[in-house]
Amino acid sequence: MKLINNFFLFILACLLITACERDDMTDVQLTQPSNVDAELILKKDNSGELTIIPKGIGANYFIIDFGDGSEPSDPVPAGGKTIHTYSEGEYEIVITARNLSGGEATAIKSVMISFDPPENLDFSITRDNENPLRVLVTPTADNAIGFDVDFGESPEEDPVSILAGETAEYTYSDIGTYTITVTALSGGEATVSLSKEVEITDPLVLPIDFESPTVDYAFNNFGGGEGDGVQVIDNPDPNDVNPSDRVGAYTKVEGSEDWAGTSVQLNENIDFSSSQAIALDIYSPEAGIPILFKVEKEGEPDVFAELIQNTTVANEWETLTFNLVDVDPIESYSIIAIFFNWGTVGAGETYYFDNIRLTNPVELGLPLDFESGPTAYNFTEFGGAPTAVVPNPDVSGINTSANVAEMLKASGSVDWAGAFIDLDVPVDFGISSTINLKVWSPQADIPVVIKFENPETGAEIEVSAQVPVAEEWVELEYDFSDASTTEDWTRVVFLFNLGTAGSGEIYYFDDLDYGGDTGPESIKLPLTFEGTLDYIWENFGGSETQVITNPDPSGINTSNRVAEQFKSQGAEVWGGSFIDLDQPIDFSSSQTLSMKVWSPREGVTVLLKLETTSSAYEIEVPATVIAAEEWTELTFDFSGVDLSESIDRVVVFMDFGNSGEGLTFYFDDIQLIN
Repeated sequence: MKLINNFFLFILACLLITACERDDMTDVQLTQPSNVDAELILKKDNSGELTIIPKGIGANYFIIDFGDGSEPSDPVPAGGKTIHTYSEGEYEIVITARNLSGGEATAIKSVMISFDPPENLDFSITRDNENPLRVLVTPTADNAIGFDVDFGESPEEDPVSILAGETAEYTYSDIGTYTITVTALSGGEATVSLSKEVEITDPLVLPIDFESPTVDYAFNNFGGGEGDGVQVIDNPDPNDVNPSDRVGAYTKVEGSEDWAGTSVQLNENIDFSSSQAIALDIYSPEAGIPILFKVEKEGEPDVFAELIQNTTVANEWETLTFNLVDVDPIESYSIIAIFFNWGTVGAGETYYFDNIRLTNPVELGLPLDFESGPTAYNFTEFGGAPTAVVPNPDVSGINTSANVAEMLKASGSVDWAGAFIDLDVPVDFGISSTINLKVWSPQADIPVVIKFENPETGAEIEVSAQVPVAEEWVELEYDFSDASTTEDWTRVVFLFNLGTAGSGEIYYFDDLDYGGDTGPESIKLPLTFEGTLDYIWENFGGSETQVITNPDPSGINTSNRVAEQFKSQGAEVWGGSFIDLDQPIDFSSSQTLSMKVWSPREGVTVLLKLETTSSAYEIEVPATVIAAEEWTELTFDFSGVDLSESIDRVVVFMDFGNSGEGLTFYFDDIQLIN
């Protein structure tokens, strides 16, 4: 500080000497500074900011000692000022005035720094939409420089300190009612506090999955077993349908009413705006049990919608879907009631249920015909092309269906505007590489582009077709022969008049489906596994069979789809699978069958067995695989078959006679040959 002061004096001395020389060395007599004082201005915002303007006669500069233990000020030239921030209290400020001759005079100025107490304290409490245990507190107050927020969960916890304008966040460890206290700070001793209660709840809303330790799953039984409610227990038998940890258990007690069940009041109304279907995972002791699912309006039990579905399996998780078409969209529903084994008095049996959720009642896939109601088809538009399902505006020609999709390419929309919809069942170009779409356009000779995407991998492929005529339904054909048969094409994108900005045109489209040859129309020989048919295999002994895309389209078998049989580790020696035919096998012209097989090793025995489902008749023939990891053709001589039998079941055993080793086999094209 002394160095700075000396430097400052040196500069002033130089200026003075220069001035004297220019004034013909006029004699200047310097005197001691006098009348030393200071003007003090305190900022009225509780910041403690004090402006000090020193004054004095014959003073060239001032040094200010602030009186709070901090370093004195830098030299303040005459007419200047300095600013210092104080805490609340009383201070003696020492003002030292100096001139260039070394003259010095001092004055002491007392100041009382006091802060106004905060006023108009209030605070808002905001709940986190994602985490019901988390809250955000935003306080406001006049004359406050900061706040301490005590969230009231534990007396050992320190308050959360924030500045004015900031928000304090806190996550509670459990539900309950807590007192939040906010203290507004003035910067001094003056404070003001305000308390509010907040109730922390984990609301019971859809989906109900029984996994939250803080949700009160308050089901109430009726018609018997009222005091039992629904117990939340560990999943007794997790599987692919329901692998979750916790489930609900309801016991229909012995002798309870045939209408007995359980109900729960949700903390918010069910949002039926996008779907009117509710799915429920259930584990029933018997197949064929009727389950009545009902939703009601609180306080008005006459406002309800309900549906009965039967269980299809015993002692195994399955999903039942209740499409509540009677739901009134203008009403509110917050009560759920479930009636297990509706119409039968209780026998003490226990049912498990889980994952009550809104769902799409329709499994979207090709064909896409828009006949399942507008809420089943959720389009996502982009670029200014809103799309929705509407009644067919022109029921004529090749399209007399009731509902179609409508796309508005709004005025000013970008040239690439369109919409997409996600499918539940991927498009399988192994069925057909040709896609058809019916279109109604107000203009002819415009391009309509269909694009398929796999959102998981980013793969995409698009094809364009031209509309030949305007204002009538036409069917466009798209060649997707370059599309991969191994991608999961689950997104379809529609782009009308691609490359031209929108001007308010409305387009309609319908019946997106496979075109060309889509394979057989019924399950019969030959079994090629091509097309859109659902080839349902029944498995036994630890083997599992399903139809998949050909993993090795080469050699004698380049077809798109084949059957895969997985013989799991430890599977029975007789493990296999069977499929029932829609038409019996006609052995009148030939009694020899062939089958293409791909095996991971050679020398494997493949047993082909034929049965009549209406009788006990059966006949079987083995064959041996002669080459590994390539397609080979096996033949089976059924010359001993009884021609009077209506054989309508085919059974396939891979590696017959050996326990399963976790190997996978493929087979295809089971057919009669000469």
